[in-house]
Amino acid sequence: MENMTSREGLGRDLVASDEEIARVHARNDWQIAADRALADIRRRSREGKLTTPDRWVKRAFAPEGADPRAFAEDLLAYIEEHPHAEDTPAMGKQELPLGYDDRPELDELDLDDPLPEPEVTDIVLLYGRSGTYMYSKPLMSHSYAHALFNTAEGDDLATFADVVRTESRVYPRPVAASDFLNQPYLWPASKVVSLYEAASRDETYADIEITQTSLNESYFYSTRHLSPAQAKALAEWYGVEKFRNP
Repeated sequence: MENMTSREGLGRDLVASDEEIARVHARNDWQIAADRALADIRRRSREGKLTTPDRWVKRAFAPEGADPRAFAEDLLAYIEEHPHAEDTPAMGKQELPLGYDDRPELDELDLDDPLPEPEVTDIVLLYGRSGTYMYSKPLMSHSYAHALFNTAEGDDLATFADVVRTESRVYPRPVAASDFLNQPYLWPASKVVSLYEAASRDETYADIEITQTSLNESYFYSTRHLSPAQAKALAEWYGVEKFRNP
């Protein structure tokens, strides 16, 4: 009787062990898929692109047999619940977490060993009306990310003001009107003029002002962070003197 009881207990232990191994395998599959999705965020950040959870659904990042939409929701919740980067300008050198492919020590693990959790300390979350956007802080500047974010949200006036305010506050420097003709905006000069005129009529953007260089090039700045004299001197430096004194 005692031997039978011992065999039954051993059987339960083996079953429990098999169940635990199955759970480890399932978790590892999820984490490998998450690591691939995070690597995609970082690659796209290098390319100057934001990422949304919809991409994980469309590109089938989910483990085999898993629901793509549920995987995207779970991964977004994972990033939110784990230490991630703040939506602020980067100060100093930013560390980029290593993905599984860049960690050779993981090759020593057995198939039944649990993988370490993927790190998301570099991932910034931007919440908009149209969805959630992500980028890697060491690989994309705060101002560029916000320009992409506002453009994706379809609010060009907010984009214009945000860029001007950020440049005036962080660097500090005014923004050349010609900068908006380039990526990521690609606005015609007439649109830049129209946006400034719209800002001038809206009290929300009363701090957005314009100055000109000796070559009649227009620069925008925020009076919250630069005085008219500072803005004019900096515009002259960036637009004229810098090229004369390389």
